[in-house]
Parts: sequence; structure tokens; C-alpha cells
Amino acid sequence: MEKIALIYAEAQGRSENLRSLSVPEGMQAEFVALPASDHLLADYQQAMEATDARYKVYLNGDIRVVDENLLGRLVETFQQHPEVGILGLSGARQLSTNGISYTSKQRAGRLLDPAGKELVFSQSKGVVEPVEALDGYFLATQYDVPWRSDLLHAPIFLGASASCEQRRAGHTAVVLPQKKAACQLVVNRFSLDKDDQNAFLDEYSKDLYPLVSICIPTYQRPDYFREALESVLHQTYRNLDIFVTDDSADDRTEALIQPYLEKDGRITYEHHPEFKAEDNWRNIREYDNPAAEYVGWLMDDDKFLPDKISFMVDAYRDNPDVTLVTSYRHVINADGQVQPDFAITKRFVPQDSKIRGTKAGNIILTNCVNFIGEPSTVLMCKKFFTDHQYRWTDIKPEYDIGDVPIWLNLLSKGNLFYYAEPLSCFRLHGKNAQTKFSMLTGGTVCWSELIAKAWREHTFLETEKDYQNALQALLQMGLRFYDPKKMTTLTEETRRDFENALGHAFLALAAMPGGAVES
Repeated sequence: MEKIALIYAEAQGRSENLRSLSVPEGMQAEFVALPASDHLLADYQQAMEATDARYKVYLNGDIRVVDENLLGRLVETFQQHPEVGILGLSGARQLSTNGISYTSKQRAGRLLDPAGKELVFSQSKGVVEPVEALDGYFLATQYDVPWRSDLLHAPIFLGASASCEQRRAGHTAVVLPQKKAACQLVVNRFSLDKDDQNAFLDEYSKDLYPLVSICIPTYQRPDYFREALESVLHQTYRNLDIFVTDDSADDRTEALIQPYLEKDGRITYEHHPEFKAEDNWRNIREYDNPAAEYVGWLMDDDKFLPDKISFMVDAYRDNPDVTLVTSYRHVINADGQVQPDFAITKRFVPQDSKIRGTKAGNIILTNCVNFIGEPSTVLMCKKFFTDHQYRWTDIKPEYDIGDVPIWLNLLSKGNLFYYAEPLSCFRLHGKNAQTKFSMLTGGTVCWSELIAKAWREHTFLETEKDYQNALQALLQMGLRFYDPKKMTTLTEETRRDFENALGHAFLALAAMPGGAVES
């Protein structure tokens, strides 16, 4: 006679509750009470080895069964689905990057809370629903797969770990369909064990989460580069591919990175002293690990804060309509001290928000302001690019401001997700390329071409008023940069293109009804 083992942490009334359940015809129930212990996974492992039951149900001390026919439906589901190794009553269709199934936004299943209120995470419509991670309150198996008592101690990651181990063994993890909740939480406890969390993420990140490429161009500032690299290595997100391209004329950075290369196989390093700056930047844009789904760039003088990649991957995975993710960023000085915000770095919205892509692009162009941030600020999803074509329109390399044409390309395809908390640091230290006069004047030409394309195609700029505002902002920016003495330092072509951009904006504004040019 086949047996079903009920393995449970002892609690008040637990034995009576389980013995009241209907046992499927032709089967025998075996009741296994666990000893009082602080190591639930070890207890589960010992109980699994002690019984020869085909089906095993594991219940921790926080749950009570309220559906007396639950065992029959479990066995029937297992018999109909031999591919299913483990099932539960609730879980995460897609596990958030912190590894905690209970906090994931895409949940499945049903439960009653301690007050008797039904928590409905999804309707499975009578079919088993595959999930990445089951909650650990109630788990049932038809194949014995070891519990990772060598890895985890506390129960919070128990269900997620068991789900991963069953998949490694070739089985699936599913949520059982329920017309009404079959179990009730006796108490709703949440106790995070950071050691267990780190152990879980170290072990399973490659199984669960997409690979992210982080690309760092660097040139002869090893101290800043060390901080940038360390900020990537200390990300809470583990599944990273780190590419460093170095065009330094000396070997200080190459010597610095050697110990990191020996310790961390995620890093790839290339030294190209023959490169010019534009060659190094091209090397970054063309880098493509085919296994990576996302790519982020980190300038060697900037830094990531620890949760940046985790948060941004979650934003993409939870919002299929999002094509660009960014955040508020700290401004830091040469010594790494946080500085007061200036106009374009102020927090754009007071809380985490999803913003329509066309609206975000409109705000950028009608104000000539990059509130999205510098390349280090964002994370990009590779599927929204084709053949490394990042920019929204072709721009001469000497005028390409780098980031805004890319942001507009992505915003033309979907929406923006903005985190209101700082996830990166933008360093200002007096040697930034953005402060060079040739970059400022060339950037004005770039803005002019972006505005012209947006108006020509009625993308982002849909009304004449939008176009007027964009031209006005362009003129104000260009006139702010205009300096007759410095103009002599530019090439003849750059000076002509800069002046033509401002002249075109002036004439276009003057030709509009009521198009007076504001000073």
C-alpha cells in the first residue's frame, strides 16, 4: 500500500488537525512529528530519509490545513503530472532578485491570513501553475531530492531552495489549483537571515536570474577605477559579466587589476594602449556577451551603489512595457563626498514611478535637459537594440553627446522606470569630458539634430508648442555656452555647425506665430 507522509513541526493542535484530513482511498498516512530544533532543513532531511512514503508533505509551524480533501487532490495532481517534483499552495512565478518569494510582485496561489482573510495572488483556472519559487509554509513532493541543510538554516529560503533543487534534478515546481484556500497561516512571521540570503543568492543566482554585462572603459586613473570596479563586485546581484577595456598609455591599471582577475572569473580585461578615447568607447559599445540579457556602462570615475543592478533587473522583469530604467543619482566630488544637487541632478519625481516614454522624451527635448542621467546611471535591455545601434539618429562622432540619443531611442520603444532613491554616484572632479568647451558646443549641435528629427517625425514633439519650447531651450543653452574668445579654439567646421544650429533655431522661432525669442 502506498503511503503519504505528513512531516510537521509540532505546534498546538497540529497533530489533531492533520489526523482529521481525508486520506486517499488505497493509501496509508504516516505522521512524522519533527523535534524542536533551530535547523528545519536538517530535520526535513532526516525525516525524508526515515520514511519510505512515495508522497511527502512538509508543514512548518506557521500553517494549518483547512481543506480536509487536500491530500487527495495532491496525490491526484502528482499522478497526472509525473514531471512535477514539488508543489505548494503559493509562490512566486518570478522570484525577485532578493530571493524572497513572499516579497515578489508576481505571485501565484491562495492562502488565508491569520484573521481568516483570503489572500488570492492569482487564479490558476484549474491547472497547475509553474513557479520559480514556492513559499516554504507547505510543500509536497513525489521525488526525494536532498534538502540543502548544508547551505541554509532558517526557513525563509527553504521553499525557494527546494524548488531550485527539484529543477536541477529535472522536475518542475508548481502551485496547486485551489477554488478556495486550503491552508491558513496561524501566524505571519517574517524573519530575514542575511547569512542564509547570501548563501541562497550565491548558490542559485545563475539558475534564476539573467546575466548582466557591466562594461567599464578606463584611462589612466587607477584609483578611481579601483572604486568603480569594487562597486560592481559588491553588487547584491551576483550573475554579472564584467568587461574592462583600458586605453591607458601606462600599465598602472593593468597591474592593479591582476589580483581581481585571479580571484573573480566574472572579469574580462583588455589593455589597448594604442587606442584613442573613441576606440575605447567603441570597444564598449561593441562588446556583446551573447548570454547576457542586460548591459550597463560604468564610467571609471563613477560608482554603483550596492542594490543598483538588483533593483533595475526587477524593474524590467516586473514591467514588460519598460524599455529604460534609471534612478536618482548622487553627485560626488573628487574625494567621493556627496555634494548638493544641481539643476539636472535633482530627484525627478518623489517616489519610484513608471513614466510614459513619449512623455519622458518630450520633457528631455523641450527642456534640453538629461534628467535620465549619465551612462553610469541606467541599465539597458539588449533586446531593444539591433546590431549595436544604440543611437536614435546618426550624429557625427565629434558631436555625439553619447547618452541622450540612446535614451531617446529606448524611450521611442516603450516606457521609463525611475527609482527615486540613489542607485549610483556621478563624480565631478574638474576633468570630466562634459566640461570641455568643444564638448559643450558640439553637444549643442547634437541637441539641434535630435530636436529636428523629433519635430520632423512628430516623435516626442507632437505640437508646434512643443517644438517652440524645444527651440527656445536649445537657444538658451547655446547662448549660455557662447564665448567669443573660446570660439577661436574650435575647428572651423565645429564653429560653423554650432553657429548654424543656433541660427536655425532663432529663425525657426522667429517664423512662428508669437514666436518671440526669449533672452
